[in-house]
Amino acid sequence: MRLCSFSETYHMFDVTPVENLFIQEFMLKAPGDFVKVYIYGLKQCYHFSQSENTIESFSRALCLETKVVENALHYWQRQGIMEIKTDDDGWLSIEYLNIKDMLYNGSQNNNTSLYHYKDFNQNLQAVFGKRLLTPQEYLRVYDWIEILNLPAEVVLMMVQFYISKKSSRLSINYLDKVAESWARDGIDTLQKAEEYIKQYESCYQETIAVLKYLGIHRSPSKAELDLYKKWQDIWGFPLNGILEACKETTKIQSPNMGYLDKILESLHKLGITSQQAIKDYLSSRDSINDKIKEVLFNLGYKNTVPTPEHQSLYMKWTNDWEMNHDVVLLACKQLIRKKARSNFNQLDELLVRWKERGLTRSKDIRNYLKHKMLLINEIRAVLERAGDRREITPSDQKVFTKWTKEWNLSYELILLAAEYSTMAENKLTFINKILSNWHKNGITTVKEAKADHEQHVQGRQGADAGSAMRKQVDFGQFEQHSYTDEDLEHLFEDLENA
Repeated sequence: MRLCSFSETYHMFDVTPVENLFIQEFMLKAPGDFVKVYIYGLKQCYHFSQSENTIESFSRALCLETKVVENALHYWQRQGIMEIKTDDDGWLSIEYLNIKDMLYNGSQNNNTSLYHYKDFNQNLQAVFGKRLLTPQEYLRVYDWIEILNLPAEVVLMMVQFYISKKSSRLSINYLDKVAESWARDGIDTLQKAEEYIKQYESCYQETIAVLKYLGIHRSPSKAELDLYKKWQDIWGFPLNGILEACKETTKIQSPNMGYLDKILESLHKLGITSQQAIKDYLSSRDSINDKIKEVLFNLGYKNTVPTPEHQSLYMKWTNDWEMNHDVVLLACKQLIRKKARSNFNQLDELLVRWKERGLTRSKDIRNYLKHKMLLINEIRAVLERAGDRREITPSDQKVFTKWTKEWNLSYELILLAAEYSTMAENKLTFINKILSNWHKNGITTVKEAKADHEQHVQGRQGADAGSAMRKQVDFGQFEQHSYTDEDLEHLFEDLENA
């Protein structure tokens, strides 16, 4: 038993000193979990009575996998600030080394790690050829194996492939980013690596073709390769389509992949990806933009530059739905009648409703409106006969449609019911009540309707006087003529309610 010792709870209220050298030189570039392992172990160095005895208990305390803890310990050993030892009985011990001594006196070297990877080191150096790797570069490569969990043979294949594309002067920093990308994408077997390289090879050559088209004669960077993969794999552009879009880059002095990316993004939003579609669109775009500006002006927007969203909607209306430009402008007038200013989304909602009614051409709409004008005249004649001279409403149209379409009542029968409703306060309601009774009783002719009415009025005083008051208004009295566009356009506000 030692003469002096801390109480068991002393460590909870004590501090663990962490050197600024560790923070500045090691912590900033280390993985977060590895820093946790180092600091937790450092705390146990100062309070060994509370220390963990096994890697398993160590990992449980930190809520980390055992493999992560082991990788962290090996990482710090490679950094030269820790040493892992195993005694004759197989017990593991971790020795923290003095950072100042290691940095300023060079008391620790990396021979152990280098020897552990002896065969791998020889193969790796053979890939780099005459360019000799430094111990620090070897340590970076070991991180790919131990931290990123890439197998050594996959690392060798990765390095060999990229050096063949670049040169042996390729920096470890560049390869470090590639290794992180491979680990993130799960390229952790030789088969996956071979498949990736095959796909990359095609992508690489095609990206070179794009760069040459832009007047750039060099190997593509990783960022440029990633852009090309996005255009092809995510947006669905073929190489010939991308090259067709390259023609748009002549508008700037120094064409580049970033500018081309913006062009392809606009085309992607429009759903235009094939070479021919891009060619057709670019040749007709100025004309399309002029028409879109006219639409925007009719909606109340002056000097507004068309956006890709505007182009996408306009092409849907005119190309996909085959709507005439005149139809789009008529829809603008419809919206402006309701409010002083509207937007493209509101215009789209209206055109969707028109399309659902089969109204996609000016001819369709004119025929529809002519039919509607005739219908309104018929309804007006009915109300006139009942003595009602108010404006026709969408509700009137729905009721009239029910009489003629759902109940299959003749127009003459409806006019007769209107005559019998002249004394009613609510003309339309009374007409509907009469026609409902006739429909229920199977009355379909004027003769049957008159006989039914006579049964109801017999014995009433003033029946003859009431009869004398009947309006003799015929539908033929209303003037029939060809309506102008302006006449028809005044009915547009009823299209949604028809």
